[in-house]
This record gives sequence, structure tokens and C-alpha cells, in this order.
Amino acid sequence: MITGILFDKDGTLIEFHATQHSIYAAVLAHLKDDYQVPEPLLQRLSEKLGHLPDRLTPDSLIQFSTNEQIAQALFDACQRYAQERGWQRPFAANDLLELIERLSLSEDVPYVALPHVPETLAYLREKDYRLGVATVDTRAATVAGLKKTGILEYFDYLGTGEDAKPKPDPYLADEFCRRCGVLPAELLVVGDGENDLLFARNAGAHFIGIDAADESASSFFREAGQRSAADMREIIDAFGL
Repeated sequence: MITGILFDKDGTLIEFHATQHSIYAAVLAHLKDDYQVPEPLLQRLSEKLGHLPDRLTPDSLIQFSTNEQIAQALFDACQRYAQERGWQRPFAANDLLELIERLSLSEDVPYVALPHVPETLAYLREKDYRLGVATVDTRAATVAGLKKTGILEYFDYLGTGEDAKPKPDPYLADEFCRRCGVLPAELLVVGDGENDLLFARNAGAHFIGIDAADESASSFFREAGQRSAADMREIIDAFGL
């Protein structure tokens, strides 16, 4: 019997690619305009992020990393470039982190709930399931995205990348279960990637995948023999919720 459901955020509740592509396009633009980062380095940073002109790559660093990890990866790439080219780096790693977090909260970020997410959450809340979010994003950006899409009110628990160990470590699932009175065997994790599946397995929870916009995650679920859904509404029938 399922009593609690823990959702990934990006790509599961909220559209991921357009949102994060917009944020990191702004990050790269600020690095160019405010810090005069040279074009060859901007190209390296785009490749490091998996940020193409019109989309993110399926294995984009952005999808599975905390803001701190992304900022450090960008900073390391800048350090290497500075050593190779004698470029004077005008910022520290923490400056990059602050830039990412500030732009993630911009009013221009196009947060959009995925199809049938609000009504599915409303149904689950009415049925008295305990609901939570487990994401690598910051708490401020998580609250902003959930609030903008009108779904923040449905959740009992928000677990973010700022809370101890990020997914796939089971810490966020353990905390959700502890705070909401849910047993691991009664927990359902819903996510759109391999990291979410590993998270569920590490927590001893049930799992269902949400088929992503690109084919890679859906193919992974099929190859792993793992149940997945093309639409959020399908989780209701899949687990008799």
C-alpha cells in the first residue's frame, strides 16, 4: 500500500529543458557581458554544461548536479583556460554560484507545469496521500518554480540540494518518511531519470518513471525493465491510488 509519494521536480513536475536552457543562456550571457569571458572559453563552458543554442543535451550536467557542483565545474574549466592562455580570471567560484542562483530566481524564467500535473496532485491530496519533492535544486528556486506553477500548496515536504546529501543518496527519502510518517515500503518515488530510479532503490521505495521529452530516459526505463508512464495521470491507475 502506498501512503506517500516523493516527486522529482525538473522533468517530472515542471518542464525542465526550456526552463534550465533559459537560465543558463542568461548565465553565459552575463559571463560574456559582465566579465568579458572570451568566446573560446564561452564555447568550452557551453560544452561543459551540455548547453546547445536551442536545447540541452540528454546527458547535460545541469540535469543531475547541484548549483554548487555546476558552479565548481564551470570554475575549474575557467581555471584551466586561464592557465593555458594566461587569461586573468575576474571571478571566484562563489561568484559563479551567486550568479546561477540569482538568475534562477529571475521573473523571466519560464516555469511551466507539465501536462496534468496540477490536477493529479489535487486528486492525490484529496485522497490524503503525503506528498513531497526531492530535487538537486536550491530551496529558493524550488519554491519559486512550484509557486509560479501553482502547485506549491500540495506538498508536505520539500527536499533540496541544500539538504545534506543529494540524490541518489536516500537521505531526502529518509527525511520525507520520518517527517511524514511514511514507511519506505509504502513510499512511491516518481522521476524522469536514472538518478531517480537509483534514489528509489537506495531508499527501498517503489518507483515509476515519467517518460522524458527526449528518448534517452524512456529507453533506459525500458531496458531496465522498469515501469514508466507517458503522462502523470497514469501513476494513479498503475498503483491503484
